[in-house]
Amino acid sequence: MKRGFARAVRIASMLAAAAALPALADDRDAPWGAIAFSTLHDNSYFVSGYPTQGDAEAAALASCREGDPDDTTCTIPLSYHNACGAIAEASDKTWGTGWGATQDLAMQWAVKTCRDYGGADCKAQMVVCSPGGALLIPGDG
Repeated sequence: MKRGFARAVRIASMLAAAAALPALADDRDAPWGAIAFSTLHDNSYFVSGYPTQGDAEAAALASCREGDPDDTTCTIPLSYHNACGAIAEASDKTWGTGWGATQDLAMQWAVKTCRDYGGADCKAQMVVCSPGGALLIPGDG
């Protein structure tokens, strides 16, 4: 299965959505994160730090649709709990997601998934962890 996505990631949407939430007493109260993807706009959207899976997925979809409320192609390829979620892409636009207990594991699984879908030169593009929402954009090395 091949799916494309641009390197552009709507970080501003993620931060704006997080800022709109009521303050939580403890990051452990917000262990969920999610990744949304728009095939129409070829973009991925990451959110982290939500109390439930449903809240994280709804926030990711809202971020995905923020610039185009009529975008019906937004989907959730991955949600994660007390973990990290990552996305990897190959030069032919094949992509995959993965999750793990660490940033490295999430990126490894995303690369593996991308390769399983047929990508020959898959590289991790981004990883976000929950709780806390740690963000890492790997270098082009």
